[in-house]
Parts: sequence; structure tokens; C-alpha cells
Amino acid sequence: MKLKPILLIIVIIILANQTYALGIAPSHSDVIFEPGLEKTIQLKVINNDYKNFDAVVYAEGALAEYITIENPTISLSKDQDSKIISYKLNLPKSLEKQGLHEASIVVREIPKETKGGTTITASLAVASKLNVMVPYNGKYAEIKLFVTNFKQNQESNFAVEVINLGTENILEAYAIINIYDPLNNKLAATTSNKVQINSKDKEILIAKWTPEIGPGNYHAVATLMYDGLNTKDEKPFTIGIFELDIASISVNNFKLGGIAKFDILVENNWNEEIPNVFAETSVKDDKEKVYTQFKTASADIPAFGSQELNAYWDTAKVIPGSYKLDIVLNYLGQKTEKIFDIMVEYDKITASLVGKAIAVEEEEKPAVLKSIYILIFLVVILVIFNIFIYFKKVRK
Repeated sequence: MKLKPILLIIVIIILANQTYALGIAPSHSDVIFEPGLEKTIQLKVINNDYKNFDAVVYAEGALAEYITIENPTISLSKDQDSKIISYKLNLPKSLEKQGLHEASIVVREIPKETKGGTTITASLAVASKLNVMVPYNGKYAEIKLFVTNFKQNQESNFAVEVINLGTENILEAYAIINIYDPLNNKLAATTSNKVQINSKDKEILIAKWTPEIGPGNYHAVATLMYDGLNTKDEKPFTIGIFELDIASISVNNFKLGGIAKFDILVENNWNEEIPNVFAETSVKDDKEKVYTQFKTASADIPAFGSQELNAYWDTAKVIPGSYKLDIVLNYLGQKTEKIFDIMVEYDKITASLVGKAIAVEEEEKPAVLKSIYILIFLVVILVIFNIFIYFKKVRK
């Protein structure tokens, strides 16, 4: 086997272990170009591993010639969690290209020298980006859409950040937000407030919206309208909480000593199909003795639909009484658990969610039981009559 691939793998492992050993903040700095602008920008180098190390600081990229590093080398001790460094930005009187210009401020650890033997060292580095935006001639805006997790039938907001990167003021700007479902059908729209934005300024537009559609994944597209021009941004968002629900439990045609088949009705209130849903069930008594554990077959549950999952329990050695049925739904890496009180009788099993009363309609009693009840009633009447005759004779 060749040595170079082995060394490469070792270096990759070392770098992976050191991913969070060194940090820098902020991750980027944004500047709007002004001719001859001079600016000092501070950064924090973070010593996550609390170790002794030396590092070199330098700039690279298209703007590197306009950046001066105040301290090209720095040292941190194991007692220092961070250190502030700074660099100076000296922009020229003009930059030919309109739009974004970038540079990176790199902090790279200096590997320590070792005596004797062969050592492999990985040079760890972090970088903070410098973004310099040269305004466009005329009117030019860029936007960023911010979304939240909406709740059904509750008002919330879309926010649209607008930056005027043109040399002229924007007299009127507003945003239209269109909402789409996963199949790209337009479902709703809302409009923000209107503002004026001066050159190089930033404004936040707010669009209120109350979701009157079902829970699920959706897509928002924001279109900024400004002085006859427009630009767009889009983001996914959700309404409600992604969760399956156990709607009901039923057991039909049951006789004690046989196999009880639990029909578990699972509802999907989400707007997309949820595949490979299965349930893990267990039946316990009040002393936590486990009578059975069962894993159902998997099923796909359609959007806004329902599906039955079936679990089975052999009741050959079960006596009538109350038990606990624990159901854990598994789907897309999530779990939903519900515990039911179940009442086992000779000819039926009823279930209710723990903490809720069981509402069961009384079933018609078999004809044999009715005959027994009538016979007992007649015997009681006969006994009472005989006692009455006996006491009457005694008195005479």
C-alpha cells in the first residue's frame, strides 16, 4: 500500500478533530463603498480548546491590497478563551466594477516544531469575510425575505429587508408575498407597508398574514416593487407542528382467550404524504408487567388523510381487568407516544386516552343472561312469599 494516501487520511482525521478548536467572529463584515473610505474593523479569535498556540494573520482576495493587518502574528495561551485583533480598510477613490467585492481575513495556526521522529501536523485556519458593495448607477435594490413558523388561524408577519444599493433614492417600495403549496399552487397573498429608501440605506418591510390553510410545508415568494422595477427572494416555511395523531383505538369481534386485533387509526394533518409509518405497542398492567410487545407493519399516510395500523395480542392467559396500552408512532425520524387505558372483558375491549373517561354504550345482553336474571327474580319473590306465610302461621 502506498504511503501518501495513508498520510492524507491521517491529516483529514486530524483536521476533522480540530474543526471547532479555533473560531472567529463575526463571520463576515459588510461595507458599502465610499471613495477613500478608511475604517478599522475588529475581530475576535476564539480559543475553543483552551490551548497554547501561535497564529499568523493575513488578507487574501480581490481587496487584499487595501487591507492592513495591525498585528500579523498573534499568540494565545491556554488561559485565554479569546483575543481581539483588528485590521484597517483603506478603499481607493473608485472601484471599476459595480456590485460586490470580497476579501478574507485568515487566521492560521503556526505548527509547532518537534525534535526527533516523524510528526504530522495539520495547519488549522479560520477566516472572516469582508464584503464591500459598490453602489449601482441609478436605482438598484436587493432584498432578503425572513419567515417564521406560522400557527394556523393566528396572525404573524413576513419581514423583507431592503437595501438600496443604487446611487439614487427609491421613492416608493413595497413587497408582495405569494404563498405556494408543495405542488406550486398559489394559495394566498399579502402585501407589506410602503416606504421611501434613500441611497445606501436599509429598511424593513412588514407583511401581516393569518394562515387559513392546513398545517404543512409551504413556500413564500417575495417580490419587491420599487419605482417601476422589481426583485425577488423566496424561502420555505411551515404552518403548525409536524406531528401525526392517534385518532382512535378499536377492537372488534373479541372473545377472551383469543387474539385481540387493535385497529389504530392514525391521522396525518400535514399537507404532504408521510411514508413508512409504523407503531410499537406494548400492553402492561398496573404493576408494569408486560403482557405483549408488537411492531406493526409500515404504511404510507396520505396528505390530510388517515390510515389504520394493526397490532395483535394473544389473550390466552389474560384475566378480565384494566391494562395500559402504550403506542409509539415512528415516522421520518420522529416519535409520537400516547398511552391508553384499556378495559378487558369476556367479550369486548374498550380503550380511552389516559386521563379521559371511557364512554361506552351498553350492549344488548345475550338472551341466556336475560333468562337467568328472570329466574333469579322469580325465586326471590317465591322465597319472600314463603317467609310471609310462615310468620302468619306462627302468629296464629
